[in-house]
Amino acid sequence: MVKVKRQVKGAAAAAIAALAALGGAAHAQEVYVHGGTLGAGIGAAMPINSWTGVHAEFEGLGFSHSFNVNENQYDGHLKLLQGGLYLDVFPFRSSGFRLTAGALINDDELSAHAVPNAQGNYKIGDDYVPAVGPAPSATVTLPRVMPYVGIGYGHKPVSKGFGLTFDVGVAYGRPRTHYNVPAIYSMFTTQANIDEQEQKINDKVERYKIYPVVQLGVSYRF
Repeated sequence: MVKVKRQVKGAAAAAIAALAALGGAAHAQEVYVHGGTLGAGIGAAMPINSWTGVHAEFEGLGFSHSFNVNENQYDGHLKLLQGGLYLDVFPFRSSGFRLTAGALINDDELSAHAVPNAQGNYKIGDDYVPAVGPAPSATVTLPRVMPYVGIGYGHKPVSKGFGLTFDVGVAYGRPRTHYNVPAIYSMFTTQANIDEQEQKINDKVERYKIYPVVQLGVSYRF
């Protein structure tokens, strides 16, 4: 996991550094900070010509999250950690409105553990089992690379100084679920029930393969 985090951070940092260096050679460069559904982060942008440009960024966010599956509550933590590289197209010469497409390189993860019910049991598939050991747990991850399309405003090299950036779009990636049940619970349930519970969790998160993106930021162009 540490290696993956370093890869995500390293790829994002390298992309931002490359844009900054190229931006200096292209007469203008922009840095920005922003926040939204991807978390808070930093980025850099540079023009290619009068109607296209590129931008790269790195952002993250973490918070507690609970959900219910098959009469069982799971308490956990959602971690968002992404780097992104995008192509911008400005269809109107006098406007900062743009079309944006690119990719998220991420290490997003939801990790959660089951909470016993009022009777002190977990539900695994069709069985109720006593909470006699470590809690069953689930980990949900997204693909390392997710395509993104959207619209936005900003990053156009109109003038030096401060500006605003805005993005709204969607990223696509099918979640993957790993359900872990400590060996002690094999005394009380079957592998078929464990597989059923994993499938129910997977069905729950499957709806989140479309990830909405809304980001608002402040930029500065040199």
